[in-house]
Amino acid sequence: MYYDMRQFPGYGPYHPIHTYSQHGYFPGQRNEMEHTESEGKKGHTHAHYGATSCNDGHTHLHPGVTSAPIETQEGHVHKIWGNTTFEDDHIHYYEAYTSPPVPLPNGYHIHFAEIKTTENDGHVHVIKGFTAASKS
Repeated sequence: MYYDMRQFPGYGPYHPIHTYSQHGYFPGQRNEMEHTESEGKKGHTHAHYGATSCNDGHTHLHPGVTSAPIETQEGHVHKIWGNTTFEDDHIHYYEAYTSPPVPLPNGYHIHFAEIKTTENDGHVHVIKGFTAASKS
C-alpha cells in the first residue's frame, strides 16, 4: 500500500533512505535499535504493500506491517522486513529501516523506504515507496 507522493502536493521524501546497510546492521545481527523494539516498545505501526521491481521477467508482492517506532536523533523510524510472495518458483527476503517521518495534513505521517531484496534465482528486486499513513 505504498502511496505516490503526488497525492500529497508539497510533500516529498524527507531525506535519503536509511537501510540497515547504511547503518552497518545486517539481517540477523542484533543491535541497539532491534533491542528497543524487541523489548515490547509500544506505538504506532504502518502497513506496506506493493510490487517489487520487475527483474528476470517477473515481480513479487510484499505485504506487511512495520515495527513499532524506533527513536533516532533524526526522528523515529520503523524496521520493515519480510518475505516477498512466491513467484517464478522462489521468494526474496527484505529488511531495512524507513526514513524519518514525512509529515502530512491532520497529524498523519508516512515513511519512505528503498530496499534491495536478497538474491535468489540469480537476481534481486528493489522495493521502493511510502508506507500507509498513520498518526503517532
